Amino acid sequence: MVDIDALEQLLIDAARDRRTLAYSEVLSHFGKRVTPIRVYALCRDLGVVSERNRARHEPELAVLVVRKTDRLPGEGFFHGAWKDGSYDGPATGPAARAYIDGLTELVFAFFARHDRPSANGGRETGQNE
Repeated sequence: MVDIDALEQLLIDAARDRRTLAYSEVLSHFGKRVTPIRVYALCRDLGVVSERNRARHEPELAVLVVRKTDRLPGEGFFHGAWKDGSYDGPATGPAARAYIDGLTELVFAFFARHDRPSANGGRETGQNE
């Protein structure tokens, strides 16, 4: 639904700024309004970004896309964790918050210190200049 490279770069920028983005913010960035079908499609695209992250042995950027109400990812994010056994708690509440906060900090730390090719082929340092 959105350009995967642009989505990945948006999330890298958010990680370097140490911030999360609501689903509505991500869709708005791409000129889309929130509808159930668009959120579903965005989640599919986030899955592609996550596959890229796993292939490069990086933490998953998808953790940064959250619901506006409780600032947690949607239940779909947790399905992968339940499937691979990395988390066995609920998708809401204090246990979910602790799990997501830990993953979010890993993403923030990783992308703050690692060079990555930018979408235009140059190098990004991740350093504040």
